[in-house]
Amino acid sequence: MSDKYSPSGQVSTYKMDVDLDNGYTTSWDLSLPPAREQFDISTVRLGRHGGETESDQIFRSRLYSAVGAITVAGGHVETAMKRLVLHLRGERSSRFSLVDKTWSDLHKMLVVESGKAGPVSAELAKTLKWGERNEVKRRRDDVVHAYWWNFDGCGVTRSRFFRREDGTCIVSTFENLEEDALFLFEYARRLDDLLGEDWPRAMLRNSRNGSK
Repeated sequence: MSDKYSPSGQVSTYKMDVDLDNGYTTSWDLSLPPAREQFDISTVRLGRHGGETESDQIFRSRLYSAVGAITVAGGHVETAMKRLVLHLRGERSSRFSLVDKTWSDLHKMLVVESGKAGPVSAELAKTLKWGERNEVKRRRDDVVHAYWWNFDGCGVTRSRFFRREDGTCIVSTFENLEEDALFLFEYARRLDDLLGEDWPRAMLRNSRNGSK
């Protein structure tokens, strides 16, 4: 951090170069109020002088597409878990209000079901182990529970806040995010496949004239 260059009232402003793990160096003008003489880099409010640029908009379009795919995939996983819990418990109803649980709770419920005698128990146990081995929940959580640095020139960087811990910065690539989405969609597919034809299925018709 360089010497302050433009104090404004009681707020001190500093020139600062931040070296990120992805090889990017980004330059900041950092303002520190007197009550915040020390700061955690993961908690700063990030902006740009003059507002967003065209390159920021292009970067955001790609970032939001990647984050959106992971968010959709995560929703598919949670939905697949709820279907499977209802099915394995012999519920005749398909009302999700009966399994209004978190991802972690649904996973625990499926672990219990995998330990019971049943036609899909062994395959369910293998599927759950696959998900744990490939850290599917961590992949989802690191995306949806993050503060994304959504400006060009910072790389694919996010601030991540774990429960009862200080924040940390996670530096990745768009290829990493694409891989996260693929693993999540694959996990959802494996869970849904365990239902066989024992759950309602809706199939879209192909239109000769394309979608309307």
